[in-house]
Amino acid sequence: MKNKTLIIIVIIAATAAVLSLGIYQKRTHQINASLLQIEQLMYERPDSAWKILQHMPSISQLRKEEQALHALLFTQAQYKNYIPVKSDSLLRIAEAYYRTSNDSLHKAWTLFYLAQYYRDSDEKEKALSYFQQANIASRNIENNQFKFLLNLHWAGLLTNEDAYEKGIEKYQTANRYAILLKDTLKQINLYGKWGWCCLLKEEDERADSLFNVGLTLSATTKDRIYDKYLLNRLSLTARERKDYKRALELVNRSLSLAKDSTELYPLWGNKGKILLEMNQYDSAHFYLSKDTRDYDPYFRVSRYLDWSIYEEKIKNLPKALEYSKRYAELLDTIYQERLDSKVANLQHKYDYSLIQSENKLLKIKRQRLYISLTAICMAVLTVAVIFFYKRREEKRKLAEQMRSKDDLMKEMRLQLQEKTIDLHAAQEKIIEKETALDKELSQREKMRSEYSSKEAAMRKEILRHSEIIRKMEQLNKMSQQDKIQSRSVVLSDEEQDNLAEVINICYNNFTDRLWKKFPTLTKADISLCCLIKIGISNSNMLYLLDTNKVALKKRKNRLKHDKMGMDENDSLDEFIMEF
Repeated sequence: MKNKTLIIIVIIAATAAVLSLGIYQKRTHQINASLLQIEQLMYERPDSAWKILQHMPSISQLRKEEQALHALLFTQAQYKNYIPVKSDSLLRIAEAYYRTSNDSLHKAWTLFYLAQYYRDSDEKEKALSYFQQANIASRNIENNQFKFLLNLHWAGLLTNEDAYEKGIEKYQTANRYAILLKDTLKQINLYGKWGWCCLLKEEDERADSLFNVGLTLSATTKDRIYDKYLLNRLSLTARERKDYKRALELVNRSLSLAKDSTELYPLWGNKGKILLEMNQYDSAHFYLSKDTRDYDPYFRVSRYLDWSIYEEKIKNLPKALEYSKRYAELLDTIYQERLDSKVANLQHKYDYSLIQSENKLLKIKRQRLYISLTAICMAVLTVAVIFFYKRREEKRKLAEQMRSKDDLMKEMRLQLQEKTIDLHAAQEKIIEKETALDKELSQREKMRSEYSSKEAAMRKEILRHSEIIRKMEQLNKMSQQDKIQSRSVVLSDEEQDNLAEVINICYNNFTDRLWKKFPTLTKADISLCCLIKIGISNSNMLYLLDTNKVALKKRKNRLKHDKMGMDENDSLDEFIMEF
């Protein structure tokens, strides 16, 4: 009777498990098919793909594979429809799955969009890292479209970070894939950005050549949508060569093609700068005034700088000073806003992580609904089988345990005695080693103290023989008037280089470490840091560097904020002395 009941239970459990599995597999197949259709639609109709994705089931209801693909497609649709991506949480889901998957293409796309997200979030180091990872992931895939986009965006980020040489290499790679794609518009756009990178690198002839190639290709297209953009860039190269007549001709051609104010504003600004350099002040004033872009603080900063130059050229120095102050104040504001934006992004990520946690809990609950019946059936079957074996084994083991209990207790007592003896011996050895170690540490501390004293004396001796000390002694002997008139105390380029070498020797490779941490520092910046390191006062720096108080203060502020990224409350001198 008992055997019949057990067989009936097993049959019911197996049937329920098969039915649950069938329903689950059917639903999984339908969702996978939908996601693959959306992926195919993404390239031709990204707006339609976005609408379909918005009406799909919540990501928490999907399997891991479906979650990863859905998260990737959702983010891809946002970028293709120019919708800001405010969180990397979806991409993290895709990354977690594709990191260990053999799906190289989807893995590469995920890493690519993570790079774009961090680039837009102003986390440039992370963005560069993910571009590199995406490039590695794409080595074994044949997708020219992806490789073109990867190298194009990668090059743009490198250009923005002043890594022009590497940016040019990526543009060259992107160009190879654009040629394979036979997409003329992509090539034209690429030549414009490639030329801009060369222009920033001060390779004016190469930039001019690339812009002209792009303009030639544009002539073969129907709409010629890039002509005004390329003509304006060509005018910039002509302006750099001081060929103002050619620059004016090109910007006028570009103006004739522009249709709305968003296209005209940068052209008016460029024309105003050209006329300003040609000393045609009235015309320059007219076109600079027409560029009224003030919705972006970066545009306002550029305008304040242009007006400062204009007012200075027409000898209106008070007005020029006023614009210079506005320029400096707005730069400080932009810096503060960037800090505030980072804080807001962190808060948003925290809030979004709470939502994600709640979604994960809901997902777990739903998954339990699908597998609960199967789990119960399997559990009943497992318990039934285990019960019979366990009862028989328990009886046998109970008898063995009773017999071996006394023997085990005796053995444990003996082991405890042996371990106690070993423990005492080990404690004695530890005490001996601690005594020896304390003695060794004391000797090393004494040696370190002696070494530090010798190092300080050596540093003082080296500095005493350096040119900067001679200059300082000369300065101390001179009157205030002699200091102002004399040029003999000004440090030459060679003396500044020698100073950097001496400081490097005396302060544990100070300049090498400083350059490694802040690679954008110039030789002039390093010289200023060296003077601060050896305690030269601001008043003496004015004569050694042949400058004035205002210029020295600006140099320190640029060094502190723009190149070292320090806060307003931080002290540059304290940082250099402790570095």
